[in-house]
Amino acid sequence: MEENAPGPSTPPAEPPVVVNVQKPLNNSSVTQGFLAVISLLPCVISGAILGFTGVSMWNLPLSFRNATWFASLAALGAAGGCLISHSLMNAFGPRGSVLLSHVICAIGWLMTFSSWTTTNLLVGRVFTGVFVGVVSVAATAHSTECFPARPTARPVVYTAIGVLCMYLVGSLLNYAQTAAVAMVVTIVSFVLVRSFVPESPAWLESRGRTGDAEYSRLKLRLQRQPDAESLEDGVEPSTRSAGDRSTSTEAIYRSVHRPEIYRPLLTLALHLALQQMSGPMVFVSYASQMVDDSGVRVLNGHFVAAVLAAFLVAGALVSTAMNHRESSATLAAAGTLTAGVVIAVYNLVRRMFLNRLGSQLLSFVPLLGMIVFSMSSSVGLVPHSPVPRYAAGEHVALAFGYTVAFAVIKCYPYVYAAVGWWVFAVFAVASALNIVYGVLMFSEPESSSKQKRSTAAKRSSVGPAV
Repeated sequence: MEENAPGPSTPPAEPPVVVNVQKPLNNSSVTQGFLAVISLLPCVISGAILGFTGVSMWNLPLSFRNATWFASLAALGAAGGCLISHSLMNAFGPRGSVLLSHVICAIGWLMTFSSWTTTNLLVGRVFTGVFVGVVSVAATAHSTECFPARPTARPVVYTAIGVLCMYLVGSLLNYAQTAAVAMVVTIVSFVLVRSFVPESPAWLESRGRTGDAEYSRLKLRLQRQPDAESLEDGVEPSTRSAGDRSTSTEAIYRSVHRPEIYRPLLTLALHLALQQMSGPMVFVSYASQMVDDSGVRVLNGHFVAAVLAAFLVAGALVSTAMNHRESSATLAAAGTLTAGVVIAVYNLVRRMFLNRLGSQLLSFVPLLGMIVFSMSSSVGLVPHSPVPRYAAGEHVALAFGYTVAFAVIKCYPYVYAAVGWWVFAVFAVASALNIVYGVLMFSEPESSSKQKRSTAAKRSSVGPAV
């Protein structure tokens, strides 16, 4: 009898559990780029929503007062979307939240082009704004987790592209036809995201769907990252387990009086408020009007707005190419400061010394200022923290930023009517304050910055290319 043989009372050993995961059929780099584009297609629609009034503002059947409400209510709806985004992501995941928001957006576009009453137009505008808020949080979380090595797979780039597309379409069609086209694009986006984009692997694991999570990682060509490394690199909270996220969300509201909760929250909220007070959302909402307000008299306002939207896309690409968020935010604020000063000084000189001919000959000066202003406004299209560290309740701070944007958009026509071109000096002052505030509150020691950059480089070199 063998010495190590099991006795009659020893239970038989259980066989090891083997999980066989079928690899996706299409696993090429082209497929990953396609998935990145499709997953961020909702951000194109967000840009179209924000830029809908940029060239179609005064074509709407609304009075001046109601038109300003229509232009600003999208930002207020976005604030509401940010507040409910975490609850939706806990229940349905980032991808499911984006799909659900498509339904709300389609209803909003339908109410926009099929209604002749002011109330329905304003309610439809709020619905489309809710879509912007949900997508700005959920799409950012999804792209951060699923496409970490693609710098251009960031919501701000696709949002800027959406603004450009809306300006081009709005210059050719009336507001109802433009809204109908946008609703069709929203439906197509829903179908494509539903058919091709996988759900967040981390959210699937939190629901116990390990096989689906592994399949999603294989389709996205991702490797499993330790939780500590993910939190260190600043991954959004949607990548945590569902229990941790719901617990942390409840703890935010229960412990908002604690310094470790309200101090980072107030710091980020004030930064986003100063950022929106410098006018990025105002430019997107009133592009053609701002071209006339700045003193450009040579070209058609709609044509100049479309050109400026192209520079908006260029600014978004530049901001995503910069690895340091704080540097991109500071550079954008410096650009807005420069543009505001140039436009204000030009209008002051034109008012004091130049005649009509001289104003037309030198109108390229405010045009250059508006180009710099548009490129700098790209950072404020999708409000986010200037540092990769996640602050508890960040979605609340984002909602506050959108609320400030709502107030600034609403008040801009009235402020310009009262003070004229001095409003660009106000934008410059807000940008200067934002620069000083960012340097004081978000600057990091050089040693800490080098350590984080080396950690991120190691992580990207080990992981698969997507």
